[in-house]
Formats: sequence, structure tokens, C-alpha cells
Amino acid sequence: MRWGGGQCWVIGLVLVVVAVSSSRQANPSCPTGKEGMLNVHLVCHTHDDTGWLKTVDQYFYGARNDIQRAGVQYILDSVVTALQKDPKRKFIYVESAFFFRWWDEQDQKTKDIVKALVSSGQLEFIGGGWCMNDEASTHYNAIIDQMTLGLAKLNETFGEAARPTVAWQIDPFGHSREQASLFAQMGFDGLFFGRLDHDDKRNRWNTKTMEMVWEGSQNLGEAARLFTGVLPNGYGPPPGFCFDILCSDEPIMDDPRLHDYNVDDKVDAFIKAAESEAEGYSSAGHILMTMGEDFNYQSAEMWLSNLDKLIRYVNERQESGSKVNIFYSTPSCYLSSLNAANLTWTTKSDDFFPYASGNHTYWTGYFTSRPTLKRYVRESNAVLQAIKQVSSLLGVGRSLELERLVKAMGVLQHHDAVSGTEKQHVADDYAERLSESTAAALGMMDQALSKLQTPEAIKEAKGMSSQFCPLLNISSCPITETASAFTVTVYNPLGRPVTHYVRVPVPDKVAYKITNYQGNAVEAQLVPIPDPVLSIPGRNSSATFELVFPATDIPPLGFLRFHVQQTGNYRILQQQRSAVHSHKLGGDDPIKLQGQNVAVFIDSQTGLLKFVGAVKPGDIQMVPVSQNFFVYTAMAGDNSKEQFRASGAYIFRPNGTEAIPIADKAEVTTVEGSLVYEVHQKWGPWVSQVMRSYKGKLDLEMEWLVGPIPINDRLGREVVTRFKWEELTTGDTFYTDANGREMVKRVKDFRPTWQLQNHEPVAGNYYPVNSRLILDNGTDFKAAVLTDRSQGGTSLNPGQMELMVHRRLLHDDAFGVGEPLNETQYGKGLVARGKHYILHSSFGSEECDFGCMHRTLGEELLLPPLYLFEETSVSAHTWRTSSVNKWTGLGMSLPANVHLLTLEPWGDNKLLLRLEHMYENGESSTLSDPVTVSLKGLLAEWEIVAAEETILSANLFRKDEDRLQWNVEEGDALHQSQSQDKTSNTGSQDDLSITLKPMEIRTFILTVQVNSISF
Repeated sequence: MRWGGGQCWVIGLVLVVVAVSSSRQANPSCPTGKEGMLNVHLVCHTHDDTGWLKTVDQYFYGARNDIQRAGVQYILDSVVTALQKDPKRKFIYVESAFFFRWWDEQDQKTKDIVKALVSSGQLEFIGGGWCMNDEASTHYNAIIDQMTLGLAKLNETFGEAARPTVAWQIDPFGHSREQASLFAQMGFDGLFFGRLDHDDKRNRWNTKTMEMVWEGSQNLGEAARLFTGVLPNGYGPPPGFCFDILCSDEPIMDDPRLHDYNVDDKVDAFIKAAESEAEGYSSAGHILMTMGEDFNYQSAEMWLSNLDKLIRYVNERQESGSKVNIFYSTPSCYLSSLNAANLTWTTKSDDFFPYASGNHTYWTGYFTSRPTLKRYVRESNAVLQAIKQVSSLLGVGRSLELERLVKAMGVLQHHDAVSGTEKQHVADDYAERLSESTAAALGMMDQALSKLQTPEAIKEAKGMSSQFCPLLNISSCPITETASAFTVTVYNPLGRPVTHYVRVPVPDKVAYKITNYQGNAVEAQLVPIPDPVLSIPGRNSSATFELVFPATDIPPLGFLRFHVQQTGNYRILQQQRSAVHSHKLGGDDPIKLQGQNVAVFIDSQTGLLKFVGAVKPGDIQMVPVSQNFFVYTAMAGDNSKEQFRASGAYIFRPNGTEAIPIADKAEVTTVEGSLVYEVHQKWGPWVSQVMRSYKGKLDLEMEWLVGPIPINDRLGREVVTRFKWEELTTGDTFYTDANGREMVKRVKDFRPTWQLQNHEPVAGNYYPVNSRLILDNGTDFKAAVLTDRSQGGTSLNPGQMELMVHRRLLHDDAFGVGEPLNETQYGKGLVARGKHYILHSSFGSEECDFGCMHRTLGEELLLPPLYLFEETSVSAHTWRTSSVNKWTGLGMSLPANVHLLTLEPWGDNKLLLRLEHMYENGESSTLSDPVTVSLKGLLAEWEIVAAEETILSANLFRKDEDRLQWNVEEGDALHQSQSQDKTSNTGSQDDLSITLKPMEIRTFILTVQVNSISF
């Protein structure tokens, strides 16, 4: 996505060249430049969105040019032809999803030509992920996957010659510190991007700090530091120098016999533009100039023939005293030139959120845009990880179904996909891709798991396959609603046992007998489905209750199976039914529900939350906290000026600073039983919520339902939930996570690196909340809200938390989408349903403090258990004695602070394994220490013969990593940090112990052989 043009701020500069050798041998294909001159590195590129205004297929083929003239296949055809005409020409390409679609259609002759261009350095891959991912709405698990997909395929196809060494995030709308850390761990030497806050850019331009060393982690030190540069013109060329068929700038007309001869004017303008650009950088006589735009180079010769002329005529001016020298180059060549200069750079330790392109234009709305798509992406990631695990553990390999889902998830990480900033028909296409690929992959997973079953069980199944219920989020599942008996397989994708409460939709007035793998009866509770859920538009289900039962100690990377049988036993029905009470507001005493660990108190006057209590022996530690839903009325406008900017898919701009409560009171129904208690709240026809606490759990779950948001009054609305911890003094400080990993400190109306003048006091304080928002008074109390998807969030007042859950808008914000964010389904506004999880430090214990609670819960929310359902006609006894109903793929449980991030097939007798330390330094009193894990015996069915460590993206062995080193300012904490140990684990099983430091991820390619079973 591209909008507008960049603006430069010009101050004086003296060019100085310092020639010092680099720590790594220079790339022989890179131009060296000339000493004493301003060397301009021309970078020819195209920015190809994997979906935005058109679908990814439409962009590749060049369809629907009535929407946008763009065809990626023609770009690659044209560039390859044009590069062959002159070995000095260079071009970079970024999105592997498009490249490999094109590559698969080429004949061998063309492939050989491309390989030669790559080997010579004329065609260079930059970034190299499956897409150019968003940095606000993406989870680190999915970022790593999509980068690994693209980089591994480049490595497999071209070898080391094609390995990208520079990250290229030119279009995302704000930049995450965790993204920089991940890039550094993937072996990148540097990162370049195009967008940063307009005031931040002005300050950096004036202080010559457009380039810096970014400290990507407060835990990993030098292993996460990354040279980072801000491009001067977004990612376009200087004004007047776009030579594409999509541009209207004058070409270079160099025949002096013609009346339109313009060489002198063009050269003068270019030299002036180059010198102006140089004034914002302290880069020792080298600057980078992007020569490309969205979907440019469909006719590459237009661009390159004009650049050939520009290079010739600008450099001829050197004979007349010009100090400007220009040439074809690449970002990696430019970076090598900077590194050779041996300069000392400033550092940055925060991030580049929120991004504002103007005083009233904060790009913080997309943190929440398309909330149901954001949730679907997160759910699909959990499905993908489970399928990769099962495919690895059961020897299925990298099937076509798995590959299809990996690619679909890769595309969805694009900065106009999960971000929610695409046209509606593109969002529909994304959702369809996920639906089709997850359905196919889940079918493959069912076949894989069936390999574990006995011949008797397979025979008894009579050819029936397990099914997954994708509509459990609206309490709908055909098998559980209609079958008199069914089995539930609960798969745990985590590396340690978990206890999970299964919830399945069932009809009214039916009791159930549940049997576990040991033949024992399992306690269950029937909970009524709230009326607002029953009324969701499009819901076609007979279920009016949910059957809740515990799956206790589900083994790691394994499953438990349960037999569920309807019964007419009235006594069982009475035992399982919940006690339901509708409360009339107006009493004096609060409405109290107390579970095993958590109690809630509801204000009897308003029906709103009043206290949350930690249940201790003989006591309840009550903490006053209120919660309600509020609405910001969206700003309408024609976008003709800053003050008329409208709220849209990208932009959050409320019409005023005060949000209005949905209602001051909520209807309240309470539900109590042996396993879970619930508080059902209803604010009106389009906002409701269920608060619940399960037996044995340490959090309060809050399941909200919002929509259809009314627009009868022609006003757009942005809905938030707001918590107020009445006695928690936090000042203006709060913390948000970076892509689900490290926490980042935020301070209201403050930016660490420049003086903020905030003209939008609400939107200018919104940040991406990918997994959690935390308040900390610095002494004895902490509170957290965890999310089930990415949302925008903030703390506008001390002790307050606010998260935006849904948006429905009636105006476009004029950044390219061309339509308002007005999602509908079944002829009505979109309904969104999701969950928040509330923790506070008084819930903790000596065994699990606050850090332990939010990290453990966060891991479980990222990878929740997966359900498979199968109708059955056999009795519980026959089922138990003939089926495999408990299984684990691990030979041992991982330590409590270690997360199994990746286990996936990686070739013949090869598996890819990533283990991660989940905690930050000092985050937990017991779990923040380094931890050692032995890989010997880790897998139950496989013997690990050898393990060789790679960088994070698995496209280079760790021992071969050789990143550029950078000097930073003395006294900076980064300057004092230590390099990460590069010791690699290789060889026999005697060498298979690894140590993980806080927040460290280590990646291994395992060589395995069958251990105990024959597949």
C-alpha cells in the first residue's frame, strides 16, 4: 500500500568519507563508490502487496485492472529480460509468495537465467519472507513461520547466493521492537523502512539520526541489535524521477536536436535532490535512493533505460566539478558501504508506535479493524502448529495439505491482511483461503491420528471420520447437537500437561454420561447459552446449552479422548444443570459469586463489576475494579485537510475525547454449578458479556459479544471495554506486549526520542496489544488483561485499561482503500465475539507469581487444545477397551519456563525444532533463570540422532553466521551488552543438552530415526 509522498527537512551538512575495513569481506558485486563524493545508491524495486485493493490472485495475474493496474507476473517477466541487457543493472525483489508462484510457471531456460542473475548479484532478494508482514497485528509465532517459509524456499532454490541479509519493511504502518529482534536473530545485517511519525522524522532529519542501531530486546543484548535506516521518500523516488508506465514524470530526452531536450534540467534537479537528501543523514558520503513504487516495473525497460541515461549524464558532470556519483546498487551494498566507514551510531530501545502521518492522523484504528478476521488468523495459527506437530510425530511429512495451510497463513500476515486494511472482497478472499486450507489440513490430521488406533477401533468407526467444529465460537456443532453418542479427542499442542475445560454445544433437557480413558465417569455441568448468542445473525443451531467438563492433565503434544453418551437419567440431569438466577437491580448488597480461587462482586444497583476477589483460606482478598463498554463516535470528514480527517480502516479519530457508556446499567443473570460460575450481562440489543471462573483456574474470563453496531443515525462507532482498578495508582505508565513476547513500557502523551505535541489525546495514546496489557504500581500490585486477538489499547488515566473490540465506520480515511470499514453479514452489521482474561497479582502464589500467571496463561491462549468429534454407536466400555484414548508425542514434559515453539517436518528424517524461554529477566522470581533442556528422549516415537543449530529462520547454520558489527555511542547500555553465544549443538545424543536464557529462542534441525513404533 502506498499513499502520498515523503517530505524532507533540509539542514547543512559537510560530507566526510572515512575508509575503514569491515569485519566481513565485501560483496564483489557491489559498486565501491568514489572517495570524496556523494555516492548515490539507486535501488530499483517494486512493492507488491500480497492482497490489498485486489486479491493476491488478481494481483499476480493482472486481473481487475479497473481497480488497480497491477500484474506481478509481468513485473518479473519484464525485469528478468531487462537485467540481461546490461550487467551493471540491479534489481531487488521482496515477496517470496509472488516470486515462487511465478518461478513454478517458468521453463528451465528461464530458471537458469534467473539463477545466473542471482549468482552475479544483479537480482537480489531482500526481506525474503512469504510477504512483507504487518508489525502491529501479527504474533511472533506467525511472523517466524512466514519468514521461514520464504527464506527456506530461497535457500532450497538458489543456495547461499540468494540469502537475504537486509530486511525491507517499507510499507507497514509503524514498527515493532520485537520485529527488529526477530530480524536480528534471523541473521539480517540491517533493516530499512519507509514510515515513521511525521514529528519523529522531522526531529531525526534535523539531528541526522535517520539511521541508528536498534536495540531489539531488553533481554538478548547484541544478539537482537540491528542497524536500522529510515528511507527519505517513503519508498518512492524523488519528485520528478518516476519513470514507470504508472507515472507521469517526464522521461529523459537526450537528443539535442529535439525541442524537448531536457538532460540539463533533469541532471540539475537530480543533483539538487541528492544533496538535499544527504543533509538528513550522517552516512559518510553514501545515501540510498529508492527507484520504484507499488507494482512498478511492469515494463522494466522504461525505468531502466531512463536510469541508464541518468547515471551517464549525472556522472559526466563530475568532469565539471560535481561531487555526486550515482550507480545501480542494492540495500545490502549500501549497508556494506556504511559499515566500512566505521562510524559510531546512536541507538534506539523503544519502538515506532504509534505512527502518525499528520497532527490528526494516527494510524491506530487498524490495531482493531476487522476483529473477526484477526481472531480467525490467531485460531488458524493454533491449528497450524498442532498439525505440524502431529505430522512430525507420526511421520506424515510435509503433506500438500500442510503446505497449503502454511502458505495461506503466510499470506495472511501481510500488512494489508491481518491488519484489516484491505477492501472487503479481499478480506473475504483471505477468510476463504483460511477456511479451505484449515479444513483440508484438519482432515489430514484426522487421518494421521487414526494411525494410532487399533484395528478394532477402526472397524467400529465404520469409516466415519472425525470432524472439527469451526463454529464453536458461536456455540454451534452439528455432531454434538444431534448425536446420541460421540467421542471428543482433545489434543494439547503445548510441551507440558494442561488441564482444560471442554465446552460443547448440546440441546436442552438432555443429560450426558462422560467416560474417560480409564473408564471413570467425568463430572459435567450444563450451562445455558446466553440469549444474545442464540440470536446471532446466521446462527443455525439447535443447541441451547453447553456441556462443560474437565480434561485433566492432557499429555504434552498428545491427546485424551472422552466418550459422551446421552442419558435419560433424571438424577444426572438435575446434578448437571446449573442454578440460574435472573437478578432485579436495586438491592443493597452486591451480587456475589465465589469459586474455588476467584470471586466476583456485581453492583446490585448497576449490574456492573464492582470487585474481583482472590479466594484464600478463610479469606477473600477483594480488589475494587469496575468494567463497562463505551463508544467513541467516529469523526466524519472529507479528508481534504488534516482537520477534516475521518476515522477509517487505518485511522482512529474519535469525534471528541470522551467515550460514552453503552448504558449505565446491565441486566444480570447468574449461573452456578460445580465446575464453573458465570455472570451473564446484557447492556442492550447489541452488547453483552459473560464473566466466568472455572474451578481451579486463577483468572477471570470475560467473553464479550458486540454487534451489529447500529448506524441508523449515520454515525460510525468504535466500541471499547474499559477497566478501572480503583485503588491502583499507576500514574501515566502502562505496558503492552510486542507481538506476544517482551513487554514495552508506555507513558501517556510521551515519546522517548522526541517532544510529542499530541493533537489527538485518545488516538495518540493507542498502542497495539497483541496478547496483553499490564498495569504495575511498582510495588505490590499488578493487573493484566490478556486478549484472544490483536487489539488497540491504552491507559488514559491512572489505574485504567482500555481495549477497542469492534469498529463500524461510514467514511473512508483516504489512504487508498476507497471504502468505509462497514462489515456486514446476513444483511446486518458484523457481530464479533471474543474473550479477555483478567489477572491481578493477589491471585498468585509462591508456586506461581504474577509473571508466571500471565506467561502461562498467554501460552495456553496462543495454543489452546484442539477438539475432534466423532459420532459413535459403541458403548463406553467397548470404546475404552478397543481404542487408544491417551497418547503423547513427547518422551518427557518441558520445564515450566520453556515453550515448544516449532516442531515441523523438514525433509527425509529431518525435523525442525524451536525451543523458547518464555520469561524476561526478573519477570518471575522462580522462572526467569536460565534453563537447561536435554533433547535426548524428547520425542517419544523418534530417536534424535543429531541436532545442528541454525539461526532463527533455519536458512543458515548458526556456526556460519557472520553479521556485520556496528559501533554505538559510549555509555549506551547496548554498547556494554555481550554477544550471544554461538556454540552449536551437533553430533551424537551425548551432546544434546541446550541452555536457554530469558527470551532466547534456539532453532535446530534434528536428524531422527524411528524409536519405538513403525509407521
